[in-house]
Amino acid sequence: MSFYSERSMFFGLLMISTAVSQNETVSITFDKLIEFATRQSTSIQIMERTYSLTKTEQNIDLQWANPDFNYSQEFVDTQLEHYLTLNKQIEMPWVYSERQRSWDAQLESAGYKKEEQIRRFISDLKSGYIELKLLGTQLEHLAQLKDAILEVSGVARDQFKEGTLSGVEQHLIQMTLVNINARLQETKRTTQLVRSRWKANMGISVSVDLLLSTDIYFQPVALQTMDHYLSLIPNAPGLQQREMMKLAIRSRIQMERKRFIPHFSLFGGSKRVEGNQGYVAGISIPLPLLNRNRAVIQKQQIELEIADSEFERYRQNLRGQIETLVMTIGSLKAWLENVEIHIDDDQDIIVSLMAAYQEGWMSLMEILNAIQIHADGDQQYYKQLIVYYRNIFQLEAIMGQTLVTFSVALEGDKQ
Repeated sequence: MSFYSERSMFFGLLMISTAVSQNETVSITFDKLIEFATRQSTSIQIMERTYSLTKTEQNIDLQWANPDFNYSQEFVDTQLEHYLTLNKQIEMPWVYSERQRSWDAQLESAGYKKEEQIRRFISDLKSGYIELKLLGTQLEHLAQLKDAILEVSGVARDQFKEGTLSGVEQHLIQMTLVNINARLQETKRTTQLVRSRWKANMGISVSVDLLLSTDIYFQPVALQTMDHYLSLIPNAPGLQQREMMKLAIRSRIQMERKRFIPHFSLFGGSKRVEGNQGYVAGISIPLPLLNRNRAVIQKQQIELEIADSEFERYRQNLRGQIETLVMTIGSLKAWLENVEIHIDDDQDIIVSLMAAYQEGWMSLMEILNAIQIHADGDQQYYKQLIVYYRNIFQLEAIMGQTLVTFSVALEGDKQ
C-alpha cells in the first residue's frame, strides 16, 4: 500500500461535509490536504472506480458459463421422438488457469496505474496549494509597491505644480504606476485561474470561500545522492504497472498456445419415443483442423514486443526525469538561499526606499528604478520558489516519499 493511501484511511482533525454550502468557508491545512482530497475529489473517485471496473471485468470473464437447455422433437415414419437435454461447455482447466493468471497480473497492473495517477494528482494539488499562497504574497507586495508609487506621485504632483518637477518626470511616475498596476492585474488573473482549477480538482464549489491556513516559506530540502534515487526506479508504480502488463501478455500467449483444443462440451438428457423413456448423452470436442490459433498467438507476441519497448522507454524517461528533478531542486535551492535574505524584509525595504527619497538621498529616477528592480526581483523569487516546490512534489510522487512539510499557522490568509 502506498504512503498516500495509508494516510488517506483516517481523517482525524479535519471533517468536511461532502456537500459544502455556498456561504461556507473551507479551511484546509497543508498536512490535511491528502485526507480532504481523498474524501472530496471526484478525480480520485474516478481513479478508484476505474480500478474497480477492471476488477469487475475480471469477474465477468472468469465466471462459469451457464448450461444450455434444449428441447427438440423428431418425426420419423409414424413415430414421434422428444428430446430434453442440457448442454454445458467446459473450458480446459489449463486454459482457464492461464486466463486467471493473466487477469491477476492485469489487475495488479491496474492497481499500480491507479497509485501512479493518485501520486501525480496529489503532487499537482500540493503544487497548487503552494502557488495560491505565494501568489497571495505577491499580491500583497505589489499592493505595497503601488502605495509607495502613489505616495511618490502625490509628492511629485505638488512639485510639478510648483514648477520644480518636469512633465517628463511626472510622466515616468505615471508609467511606473501603470506597470505596477499591470503586474497586479495579471497576478490577480493568474490567482483566479489557479484557484478555480484547484477548487475543481479538490471537489470544492467555486462559490465557496477558501482559507489556506498554512504559511508557505522557503525550506532547504535535504536530498539524497543521485544514485540513491536512481536505485529506487524499479519500485516506481508506473514501471511496475508496465512490468505486470508484460506478465499479463505472456500469460495470454501461454493461454492461446494451450487453446489448441480450448474446450469441450457435454450434453445429456431424456428421450421419449411412443411412450418409451430413454436417455441420451454425449461429448463434443472441437477439432483444430482449419484454425490452429496461430494468428492470435502472433498478435499477442506483437503486443508483447510493443509492451517491452514501452517499458524500456518509460524507464529511460523516468531516469531522465529524476536526474532533471534532482539537479533542478539542487540549483534552485542554492539560488533561493542567496536571494531569500533580500525578500524576507520586503516591507522594511520599501519603507527605507521611501525614507531615502523623502530625505533627498535618492532622486526621483533612482526611486523609480529601485521600485522596478525590486518588483522584478520579487516576482522572480516567487516564480522560482513555486518551481522549486513543484519539482520537489514531482520527485515525491515518483519516489513515494515525503520530502517537505509545513507547520500550521495560527491564522491563515484568505485565498
